[in-house]
Parts: sequence; structure tokens; C-alpha cells
Amino acid sequence: MNLFEKIQAVSDAVKCINKDMSVGSGNYGYKAVSDINVTLKVKEAEKKFKLVSIPTKQEIVNQEVLRTIDKENKESLKYSFIIKMTTKIVDIEKPEDFIEVETFGHGLDSGDKGFGKASTYARKYALLNAYKIATGEDPDKDASKEDKSPKTVSEIKKTVTDFLMMDVQKLQYVLKSFNVGELDDLTEKQFKQVYDGYKMKGLLK
Repeated sequence: MNLFEKIQAVSDAVKCINKDMSVGSGNYGYKAVSDINVTLKVKEAEKKFKLVSIPTKQEIVNQEVLRTIDKENKESLKYSFIIKMTTKIVDIEKPEDFIEVETFGHGLDSGDKGFGKASTYARKYALLNAYKIATGEDPDKDASKEDKSPKTVSEIKKTVTDFLMMDVQKLQYVLKSFNVGELDDLTEKQFKQVYDGYKMKGLLK
């Protein structure tokens, strides 16, 4: 197989990874797919089809300190990083054949883990995007519909996420608007607000 046949083979082998962890609680809780789950499943498929994915470049797009004051008038600091990562997918049998995937990641932390969170998010999203891996329910079980616009919450989230991860300025604007560290922190209602807003502007279908 050539490089693109191998990438398709990995995509076929890892069609969907269900969200396997809960983050937060109550109205601010959400389900997410863990980095280790994505990494292990993709790694297994890549080994089978003799591919390797390697982050080759990380660039800080934006870095800032966010100051917040709580109800008791106490100030706290959080460190925000937005990075652009380049991940190379290489054919082990023919190393001169490779493709590069660019993704963005955002990390927010009160300590020194902001950059690491951004890096982890960008790497995870690179694998999900490169191999077209769905998260959540398996879309193959649903019949195709005439209307291709997103209907379910999962479809809206994926549409918004794919759109924003290709435009760092829009991504940063949305994160700041809702005062969250990354897109997974948005509630279902907030994802719908973002989707409706960009749809009205003609940027999303």
C-alpha cells in the first residue's frame, strides 16, 4: 500500500472512539475523549499498517496571563497558551513519503501546565483529524439524511470545532468570549450559540 492507502486503512480500523471520561460536574460537566485512549488506539493501527506520527514543530501563537477575582475579592492568575503544532505522518517502509498536519491547541492552567495542555490537545486533535476519527456515537448506524446541516449536539460540536481549529483568531475570540480554557469546556448551549452565529454570517452551513 502507498501512504494514502495506509492512512485510509488506519481510518477504517479506528472509525470511532467514544468519549470515555467526565470533566467537571453539574451544568459545567461534559464528556470528552481522553488523550491516552486516542494515542493507544491510533498507535496500534499505525503499527499494523507501518505508519508513524511524530510532532515535529510547535509554535506559540498566543501567550497571556489572565487575572480573575473571586467573590471574596481574591485575585488568581491563569496562564493561557495557544500553540500551532505540525505533526508528520510517515510511511515507515518508505520514509521519504509523508504528509504534515497542522492543528491548534489551547491550554489554560494556574501553574506551569498550560503549554503541556495545549500541546496534548493539538496532538490529540491532529490524530482525530488526520484519520477522520469520530467521537461519541458511531455515525455509521444512522441513515443518511437529505439535509446535510448538523442536527444533533455531537454534529454541531464537531462542525464548530473543525471550523475554529482552522482559524486561530476565531478560536481565541470564542474562548475569550465564554471565558473557557478550551473548546471542550463549552456547554451544549454555548456550542449552539457559536454555530448559530457563524451560520448567520454564512460561514457555516
